Amino acid sequence: MKHGKFRFKWEGKEYVLQIYRPLGGGELFLPFKDKTSGIETYERGRYLYIEPMHGGKVLIDFNRAHNPFCQYNEKYTCPFPPEENWLGIAIRAGEKRFQ
Repeated sequence: MKHGKFRFKWEGKEYVLQIYRPLGGGELFLPFKDKTSGIETYERGRYLYIEPMHGGKVLIDFNRAHNPFCQYNEKYTCPFPPEENWLGIAIRAGEKRFQ
């Protein structure tokens, strides 16, 4: 379920990513795909769980970006990032492609 949006600027350009929360509550979740997808990172994108902070703010740290379980085992099914969360820039932080 859509929960909110994360806006940030990189090299003078603004980007917007959709944040999700599972039905019934739970951790905030940001699936995304970027220019490293399929080259340095998993081709279908990565996940980022978001840490809530005081005052309704959140901590979004791309260093914590990780691959979905389906990269490691085809028995898993994983939601893939929607097109609205495809970035036209490279996020070179977080987990890299499994070899």
